[in-house]
Amino acid sequence: MRSQAERVNERMVTLMELSRQARALGQGKELDYLVVNATHRLAPYRQAILWRDDDQPVALSGLVSPDPNAPMIRWLIALHRDVLSSTAAGPVDIQALAADDQSAWQEYLAPFALWLPDTDGDRAGLGLLLVREMAWTEAESVLIQEWWQVWVHAYQALHGGGQARPRFSLARVRRWLLPAERPWWKTRLAWIVAALLALMLFPVRMTVIAPGQLVPVDPLWVRSPIEGVVADVLVSPTETVQAGDPLFRFDNNVLESRVGVARRALSTATAQYEQLTQRALNDDEFGADLIEAAGAVEQKRAELAFLESRLNDATVRAARGGVALFDSASAWVGQPVTVGERIMRIVDPKQSEIEAWLPVADAVNLEAGAPVNLYLRSTPLSPVSGSIRYVAYDATERPSGNVAYRVRARIDGDNTYRVGLKGTTRLSGGWTTLGYWILRRPIATLRTRLGV
Repeated sequence: MRSQAERVNERMVTLMELSRQARALGQGKELDYLVVNATHRLAPYRQAILWRDDDQPVALSGLVSPDPNAPMIRWLIALHRDVLSSTAAGPVDIQALAADDQSAWQEYLAPFALWLPDTDGDRAGLGLLLVREMAWTEAESVLIQEWWQVWVHAYQALHGGGQARPRFSLARVRRWLLPAERPWWKTRLAWIVAALLALMLFPVRMTVIAPGQLVPVDPLWVRSPIEGVVADVLVSPTETVQAGDPLFRFDNNVLESRVGVARRALSTATAQYEQLTQRALNDDEFGADLIEAAGAVEQKRAELAFLESRLNDATVRAARGGVALFDSASAWVGQPVTVGERIMRIVDPKQSEIEAWLPVADAVNLEAGAPVNLYLRSTPLSPVSGSIRYVAYDATERPSGNVAYRVRARIDGDNTYRVGLKGTTRLSGGWTTLGYWILRRPIATLRTRLGV
């Protein structure tokens, strides 16, 4: 028979051979197969079960792939989750298990077990369970634990080294949030929930986001004083004009011809009136005709005055100084316009304010004087600050099709940006809690859906 020293030497040679094989393998499945099947060369056992990263067994000796729906596998999942994940390395005391686990152990596994977890703590779910019919000796436990450490090192090297990030799993998260060795009020989950509840009570301003732009204050709209066709636009878009400067003129050929006809008609009526005046001096019968002729003269004179005023209105002038704003001069030339139709507007570039359109779904209570910030698309890092001047009571349908409330805000300080620039406004209302600020829209949607 072989001596004790020969058996020890043989096992050490086997350990070195297994270590060499573990370092040479390049796939995780090959490593799993090696540890559950080749460990038998160091010490006999009936079955080996390997867990990795979660409660689901990944390899069993003698099986190609464990069936997750098998009763034994479901029990092994619960056993690892409730018992083995928090058990130290060494023989497993089966008598310390619950009655149901003892009964299942007797049905599925041999009575003596050796549990080998990852002692480095990098992977809490990594572990190997060896079971057999005889008790484990101290020499066998030391030898197998040494082989297990070699295998763990090879596994870590294959998956990026000991510093590699463990694979995400719900079981790992549960153990981190609710460690079994702590009471519930000292767990990380309890502290996280308490911190979130305290954060939800943090006071913040009720803010909403709405599209906005810079608009002029009290613009002067230049409207058509007569009905006609625009002949020429005498200013350019965004050109600075002074009070009395001509802006545009109408085609006055028809008016000039009508004025000429009215002048000739007035001259004829005046000549007839003078003739009747001479006759009335000698004959009283022409007195009635003289009165009628005088009325005709006044009528022709009024018609001429009206046409001349229309002719003077053919050239429209600026009522005050400022910047003329309109789209394009060529777009108006040759276009027929009606009385009162808007042609352009004159604004003071130094007097502008913020206009925002608050959607009905985001409408909150906004008081006059509440702060407003306009983040222009051209300069998003330099907001234009202001304070609310008024909020319209009625929502208006916009060209985009949505309905919104008009909000006007005066600008704080001097504004160096031109009128018409667009951006996004942040409107600030009253103070509320962070929880209500986050849950306001979901609560409103839920009430709309449920009708409560």
